[in-house]
Order: sequence, then C-alpha cells, then structure tokens
Amino acid sequence: MQTNKAALTKVIHFLHAQGWAPATSSNYSFRQEGDPNFYVSESGIDKGSFSEQHFLYVNANGEPIEDMRRPSAETLLHSVIYQCYPDMHCVLHTHSIMGTVLSKRLLPQGAIFLSDYEILKGFSGITTHEVVVKIPIFANTQDIPALAATVQRYAQQETMRAFLIAGHGMYTWGRDIAEAKRHVEVVEFLLECLGRG
Repeated sequence: MQTNKAALTKVIHFLHAQGWAPATSSNYSFRQEGDPNFYVSESGIDKGSFSEQHFLYVNANGEPIEDMRRPSAETLLHSVIYQCYPDMHCVLHTHSIMGTVLSKRLLPQGAIFLSDYEILKGFSGITTHEVVVKIPIFANTQDIPALAATVQRYAQQETMRAFLIAGHGMYTWGRDIAEAKRHVEVVEFLLECLGRG
C-alpha cells in the first residue's frame, strides 16, 4: 500500500513535469486523519529530485518537531489553511507561468472569477458549469505571518477553493492528496484558458 509520503512525492514529480514547480519553487504538505501536526516539504529542494526523505514533520504552527532542517518558508500558510478548513488533509502550491503572470496582471481587481467552464465540476461539491468560482488574489510579500493573517481573515469571511499570490503562484487543497491534485489541475487548466482567451 502506497504511503502518503510516496503518493505526494509522485504528485510533486507530476507537477514539476508540467512546468508548475520549476527548480526549488513551490511547497506541499499533508496530514494524517486526527493529527493536528503535518508533514511539509523541506526548503530549497529541486522538485525534480524531491524524495520522501524531504518531508519534515511540523506542529500545527509549522514548527519542526525534532528536526533541524528548515521547512518551506511558507509553511505558515499551510497551517492557516488547515486551521480554516479542518476537513482538508493536503495543500499544494504551484508556480506556473500563467498563474504567475495573470495573478500579477489582475491583482488590481482582487480576484479571478471563473464561470461557465465544464471543468469547474472538477472542484468537489460543484455539479454544474453554471456557477461562479472566485479565486482571490493577494499581494505578494516576504512577510509570511502578515500574508497568513490576510488569508485567514479572508477565509473567515468567504469560502475559498484556492487563492493566488500576485507574481508568485497558486495554493489549493483537498480532503486527500488525490483531491488536492485534481483541484490543481482544474485551476491551472482554467488559468491557461483565461490567459489564452
């Protein structure tokens, strides 16, 4: 039986192969049912050569547990997502070209609105293309605690399925690794549609 580490490593290699996780960019995490702590990707690892040993076990605040290695600089964003969405067990982050370009270009409007695309049904809970999905865009900053607080405030007011960081990339999540991967594919496909449309 494939472990979560093995399953997520396979997904990371898939995302890298799509060009959505170049070089050492992007970060990923998963947590076990009933465990407030989670596993997150180590900082500075090329995603094409990422392996199971590159996961760190961290507490709910994103602090390493008995590990001297450095987790992703954006681990706190994973913590906030898990706090806001207790049923979620995997968080994925991408750095696609289209997501990076569109998030920067459309930051002034604060969000991307997706509607009337059949693939929207790839999001859990959506059964028709006749729906509007709002993907908020947050300004990029190296102040991750401030960004995490912004994301948390937004999530307390509106339901999110994903979000973009301007000039940076996209975050989405799922109840398990497979669902999170599916949500990445939905968002990245639709970003391509918008960018080429």
